[in-house]
Amino acid sequence: MKLFVLDTHTIYRRGLVACLDLLDEVESVADAERVRDAWEHPALFEADLVLVDPSLPGGADFVTGVRETVGARVIVCASDAGQDAALSALQAGAVGYLRKDELTPETLSSAVRAAADGTSVVGAGLLEHLLAKLPESAEVKPAPARLTDREQQVLSLIAAGHPTREVALELSYSERTVKNVLHDVVTKLNARSRSQAVAFAVREGLI
Repeated sequence: MKLFVLDTHTIYRRGLVACLDLLDEVESVADAERVRDAWEHPALFEADLVLVDPSLPGGADFVTGVRETVGARVIVCASDAGQDAALSALQAGAVGYLRKDELTPETLSSAVRAAADGTSVVGAGLLEHLLAKLPESAEVKPAPARLTDREQQVLSLIAAGHPTREVALELSYSERTVKNVLHDVVTKLNARSRSQAVAFAVREGLI
């Protein structure tokens, strides 16, 4: 897996690169401090996953551009509690949002693995915001039935930020089984994504 980090803070960016370099799944990590530098960096166009702070000049448009031009997944790493901006980034195509002050090497590695696996990564603060916004911004109908024990177990672990592979290991399921369960949950809750399914399930006390 090839990663790219875009952040203006030199010390933070280098620390992020150093942590990511330690992951077994990571083949390479490139970085830039400005949007213009990122677009001029050849490694960006080979990246599978990009981590970016949307508050830097042109950061929000960069998220959309990366999704449309490069095709890489994007994780937003925000330096403040700007949840509305983070929601905009998610709507622009980012697969996750993390607050810098909540990051640890463990949460970072879990987030990267989850994003690479196609699982949305949402921090606790944003999840609360999603719950508050859900009635007015998401067309989610009441769940037709309660979740099964297996669905609750899987969705709870996904809500905690675990990628599909870790969920499978924890519950002694195959990854295909976990993905099938998640598909069933999203369908059952009439949600448009895993993140929305998690938000709805938490709000309704299903997990």
